[in-house]
Amino acid sequence: MSFRKNWEKIGLVYSRKKDPANWWFSHTMAPTAIELNSNTIRVYIGCWDKNGISRIGWVDLDSENPLKIKNISKNPILDIGREGCFDENGVFPGHACVIDEKIWLYYTGFQLGDKVRHYNFGGLCKSNNGIDFSRVSEAPILDRADEGLTVRAGQSILKEENIFKTVYSAGSSWVSVGGKKRPCYDVFYQESFDGVSFKKEGKLIIRHDPAKEHGLGRPQLLKLNDDKYIFYTKRTLDMKYYLGCAKYNKDTNNWKRLDKEIDFSHSLNGFDSEMVYFPSVIQLKSNNRIFMFYSGNGFGEMGLGVAERCF
Repeated sequence: MSFRKNWEKIGLVYSRKKDPANWWFSHTMAPTAIELNSNTIRVYIGCWDKNGISRIGWVDLDSENPLKIKNISKNPILDIGREGCFDENGVFPGHACVIDEKIWLYYTGFQLGDKVRHYNFGGLCKSNNGIDFSRVSEAPILDRADEGLTVRAGQSILKEENIFKTVYSAGSSWVSVGGKKRPCYDVFYQESFDGVSFKKEGKLIIRHDPAKEHGLGRPQLLKLNDDKYIFYTKRTLDMKYYLGCAKYNKDTNNWKRLDKEIDFSHSLNGFDSEMVYFPSVIQLKSNNRIFMFYSGNGFGEMGLGVAERCF
């Protein structure tokens, strides 16, 4: 399956009107979509307060017309963690999926640093109804390790034959980009027997290009028909972030970067003219359509977009 020149932008799904009195002041950051039922797509997103601290909320969309909003969360489904915890200064979605009739939401937690700006590690919460979530642990399930001393998060899961296959971003170095120190990280892979317990070391499968990138962010692992793909954000040194993808080669047992396969870039103007960020690709069981949700300019400050894969 080739993705080149086959994505059609449908448009702006939702842009948050800023309201300093509301818990959700701005941004639609890091979307992750699930098929809630046969006619509803739920997209979990990072929602910033007036201080720039993210909590997780959601928007429900019509499966036939994802520009049609059916409902919006009035309260966060996941708040920040307790003081001293890895997620005390913000949470945003990594990947939502349905496993054993429960919704599993992997998420990234933020904790501020001193000599580095912040730390990011991975958590997990679960829900029976998609609204009331409980953390499986107040400690990260994807914690600091030698492969990722400051960043080890943004994971997604593909469960096959009772094996939880996961990809995530990890790294330890920083580089000056856009006047600020920003983290560098690559994509790693490992497997888990329960989706909660992970080893201290995974396999490095996709490297960022330091000549033009400082990281490959929040990789999304999924299977489309018989092929496995990873979609990710290319965090570029010019701060105009792009989307990329890699495909699994069964013959070589390796992943190959095929960024041109997605062939998806900024619009000439509008909410995604400077950034296309945090892809979440979903193939609906109800109608087999393939949608990609993504954040626009300002890490989603300008809104949530959607595109469709056209055959």
